[in-house]
Amino acid sequence: MLIFAGFFGALLSAVGLLYIWSTWNRFVSLELNVDNAWQDYESDVLLKYNMLPNLHKIVKGYAKHEIQFFEQLFLARQAASGALIAKNVANFNQAQNALAQMTPRFNALSEAYPEVKADKLFMDLSHKLVRLEERLADRREFYNSEATTWNKAILMIPANIVAGIKGSKVRELVDVPDHYHQNYSMDF
Repeated sequence: MLIFAGFFGALLSAVGLLYIWSTWNRFVSLELNVDNAWQDYESDVLLKYNMLPNLHKIVKGYAKHEIQFFEQLFLARQAASGALIAKNVANFNQAQNALAQMTPRFNALSEAYPEVKADKLFMDLSHKLVRLEERLADRREFYNSEATTWNKAILMIPANIVAGIKGSKVRELVDVPDHYHQNYSMDF
């Protein structure tokens, strides 16, 4: 009977270690997926932020009296970029929301000055920005999907015990208001 109890205890320990090992490895894989999705999203957002100053220069040349708006746009872009690089999703969401609220005004400025819409460089950048926004929506959706999968995996019992040992943290989702996309679809 003592031999049976020892064998059963060893078998239970082996199964427990195998569970911890496989769960740990699954978490490593899921975490890498989330990190890769974030990097893809981040690179496109930074590309977008690098395009904005060029649009800003073009429109600013035509709308000199709107300088205060362009300064606010620059500060919002700078805040969002800093939060993005710091991987602070909460601050990024807040800064991105501020940028989204400025988009209708930017679009109105381009509408108010027909010479802006006639500028070939402005048109080219605007079309690229619209295509980039569409790609960003896909990348944001993919990141949020990967982060949700990760969050579920580390919160479920008994895997949450392994997640606690590993030091796993819940990933915040990227949240961009729906009106952002509607307002950014420039009609040229």
